Amino acid sequence: MKLKITIMFLLLLLPLASAVEFDMKSNFSKGETLITKISGNFQKPPFKGTTKFYRGHVRVPIDPSILKINDEFYIYAQLPENEANYSLVIEDAKYYVGSLISEDDLVQNFSISNNLADFSVDPGVVITDKDFSLEVQNLQDSKLTIQILTSPLEIDEGNSETGFFASLLEEESGETKVVQGDASVTLKSGEIEKIKFKLEDIENPVLKTITLSSENTEYEIPVYVFLNESSKKDKKRKFDFDMPELEFTMSTNSNLTKIVYLINEGEDDLENITLSISESLEPYMTLLTTEIEDLKEDEQEKIELYFQSGDYDLDLVEGQIKAKESYEGEQDVYAYIGVSFDILESYTEEPGAKTCLEVGGTICTHDQKCDSDEINAKDDKCCLTECQEIGSDTSGKIIGWAIVIIVLGFLAWFFKFKYKGAKGDISLFKRKKK
Repeated sequence: MKLKITIMFLLLLLPLASAVEFDMKSNFSKGETLITKISGNFQKPPFKGTTKFYRGHVRVPIDPSILKINDEFYIYAQLPENEANYSLVIEDAKYYVGSLISEDDLVQNFSISNNLADFSVDPGVVITDKDFSLEVQNLQDSKLTIQILTSPLEIDEGNSETGFFASLLEEESGETKVVQGDASVTLKSGEIEKIKFKLEDIENPVLKTITLSSENTEYEIPVYVFLNESSKKDKKRKFDFDMPELEFTMSTNSNLTKIVYLINEGEDDLENITLSISESLEPYMTLLTTEIEDLKEDEQEKIELYFQSGDYDLDLVEGQIKAKESYEGEQDVYAYIGVSFDILESYTEEPGAKTCLEVGGTICTHDQKCDSDEINAKDDKCCLTECQEIGSDTSGKIIGWAIVIIVLGFLAWFFKFKYKGAKGDISLFKRKKK
């Protein structure tokens, strides 16, 4: 009977144990960079404010960073040089265990050994759309060589492969030189070096890995590239958003409207553009425009973004808006804008903050500028005077005023000398009369 109860108890615990999974080492060296991946179906995900580290029952000041890539969360942090048993604890999370929702704290135990890591790396996870760098530091008391291995980019069509990173960039005597393919870097004791990576052209988001290794330490750095700007080479069919990224903070239980513009920068008119957002943004964001039927050359389309926060803090919500234009017989054209924001209960907007429309102003477009200082409205920068086209400045007015000043100066000169001439004639007349 006891055996049956024990088996039933273990079967009940099995789905609980596998509901949220940590891909993380159980033992680290002193000073090592912790990198872990967390997989699970979260209703309320982990964020920085609820991710904590403990040594025994005492909280320790380890500062984590959390990034979400696709449906998984990545945490990295720089560990102290103290040998002990530690716990990574995620508090106040809500996640599915089967069909039920659990609010139990997530705990992952690990230890720090007496060995010192060869080197540390920062950041431990990368999300980017452009060239980037990793900062490494030699923690040993002697010279150290770090090997750098980049993963290939697999092509969906066929079995061909091409380099995910076109090259590594190294600094030498104040100049940047390009080192093709995999490489290595040698550091003196305590030396910090930024290893720069140049991305190769890609057309779709991709997740790959950079491996940094020495004799005793190895890191696998996840790198998520959601777009490489250099891949947008089609001059005839090309469009982009008016900003690369939208960042802001909003309070809990609040609504917010933001405005961005999609600009046709190519040589052809565009048709049937579809707009979509990342799954991570869907609980908090609504696109008021999802399709653009026609976008003429040099024209722009106003896109309103409606945000609605929940009733709890979120340290970082991030994703992207994607615009896609398909044309029969030609390659699809894409444009992306990153979106990242915090939701904080303690956050308060400026007193009396109103939208630009409510204060009687205008939001200038990307190719306009306000002819006076703009104010911070609730939805965007707001111009209370007049938006002017960039490039069509007031040179005409300046020339006009310059002509007026010249004419007035000439008239002043003319009347001045005429007055002097008249005054001399009168004097001569008086002397002649005498």
